[in-house]
This record gives sequence, C-alpha cells and structure tokens, in this order.
Amino acid sequence: MPLRITVKRRVLGCRLCLPALFTAGIATAAIVIGLLTGDMVSALGAFLLVPSAILLFAIGLKRETTALSDHRTH
Repeated sequence: MPLRITVKRRVLGCRLCLPALFTAGIATAAIVIGLLTGDMVSALGAFLLVPSAILLFAIGLKRETTALSDHRTH
C-alpha cells in the first residue's frame, strides 16, 4: 500500500486529528487575517493555537498507531 494512502487513512481514521485540523485551520486563518489587517495582537494570539493543534495531532496519531499495532497482534 502506498505511503500516501496509509497516511491519509491514519489521519482520517483518527478521532483527534479532525479537531486538530480544525484548530490548525482557524489558527492559520486568524494569523493571515491579523497580518493582512495589521492587527499584530490577533496574529500573535492566533499563534497560541498552533501548539494545541500540534499536540492534538501527535496524541491522536500515537493513539491510532497504538490501536493499529494492537489490532495487528491479535
């Protein structure tokens, strides 16, 4: 199975990855809007969402990997 399909299946099958994707999208949009309007407070405040999105992705993918490896051993 190609790597691209495996990664896509892992991310879409992960329950925590969808909120992480949503959070990353909001953070990106807020940063862009803050920079375009010259509102540095909003842009810098939106950077606070980025670590949350990264942590959600990491936790979700770790759980998914653990579940897949447990499923394969049984």
